[in-house]
Amino acid sequence: MLLSMLKKFYTHWLESYRGIPRVIWYLSIVSLVNRCGAFVISFLAIYMTKKLGFPLEQAGYVMMCFGVGALTGAFVGGKLTDKLGYHPVQFWSLMLNGIVLLLMMLVRDIWIMGLAVFAMSFASEVFRPANSVAIAQHCEPETRTRSISLYRMAVNLGWTLAPALGGMLVVFGWEWLFWIDGLTCIAASLTLLWLLAPKAAAIL
Repeated sequence: MLLSMLKKFYTHWLESYRGIPRVIWYLSIVSLVNRCGAFVISFLAIYMTKKLGFPLEQAGYVMMCFGVGALTGAFVGGKLTDKLGYHPVQFWSLMLNGIVLLLMMLVRDIWIMGLAVFAMSFASEVFRPANSVAIAQHCEPETRTRSISLYRMAVNLGWTLAPALGGMLVVFGWEWLFWIDGLTCIAASLTLLWLLAPKAAAIL
């Protein structure tokens, strides 16, 4: 009974997204890979207070830097997309985000942590406007609604899985959050480069 229901759900889901351009699937896969690795932000406040011993008030200031970086990144991302195009902005956003995350595990100073968190959220949010433009550019009017739906489902699925996967990684050590989060961002950038190979010259 359960198997039959799951098979029916899968068939219905597949039919709902049939006919969507292949590049939309690629962009959605990249977003899924990226968001599945969003461990650090889910556990950042706990990491700072429990592992690094930062006072709760200071941890709050650092989290404020995340919000400021995200807001600024989204604005700058739109400007950069208009100027440079969505492929290079997506690639470098993911790559730089991954590098910053890997370096963050070495930070022990509250001021440097604030700057690192700002840089991390800034680089992460620069990706969003470029990715949205890419989705809009690569889909036909008749598939636009379903294309955006597929993309949003990938993002939401990634955000849903990230805390659960991050919680399991913490058991093995806090540093694993930074390693996996950083490497998944870098993997997402390379996946983008690989799946959209005709655009590689424009990216690099």
